[in-house]
Amino acid sequence: MENIQIIHTREQLKTISDPLRVQLLILLIEKEYTGQQLSEILEIPRSKVHYHLKALEKVNFIQLIREEVKGGTVQKFYRAVALSFLPGTELFPYADEISQANRMALIKTIDRVKERVFNAPSTAFFEDDKYSTSMIQAEVNLTKDQFEKISNKINELFDELILMEQENKLNSNTRMYYLGSFGFEITNGFWG
Repeated sequence: MENIQIIHTREQLKTISDPLRVQLLILLIEKEYTGQQLSEILEIPRSKVHYHLKALEKVNFIQLIREEVKGGTVQKFYRAVALSFLPGTELFPYADEISQANRMALIKTIDRVKERVFNAPSTAFFEDDKYSTSMIQAEVNLTKDQFEKISNKINELFDELILMEQENKLNSNTRMYYLGSFGFEITNGFWG
């Protein structure tokens, strides 16, 4: 899986502007799923999921990573090809579409975070007389260069996180954790 995939065509941009496709892509960034599993998670018909998976696969946002035969049925497992998707400079004339696609991706990601919070075990928030969560947020005045510097450091941490996860594939002493990061310009801060 790549860290970043650049979106080069308007067709790719339009594909990722659909809210359901963004939701599918977010899930497939987290881990591999079959169409049936995605259908059950999202509580929508499998045929609808497969339609949107094909659209994402057509523009190279996801790929088939393996197949398993189970009870005479072939199960196809899909995974996103990258952790994030950014528009190429050739798409800048479509700034409104880029903005809408990015806004939709952020909203769907926040929805996923809310779902994860509601379904987390109670030990996720308090275990062994200590807090076991990580919550950080800030509204700060920065230059664009400073914001990019911090964003790059966060991306480096996520690169390290992915390497740790790959090293832990055979380690039975691991737990699942949810980590996320958001950063974007706002019009005025909490205190402003």
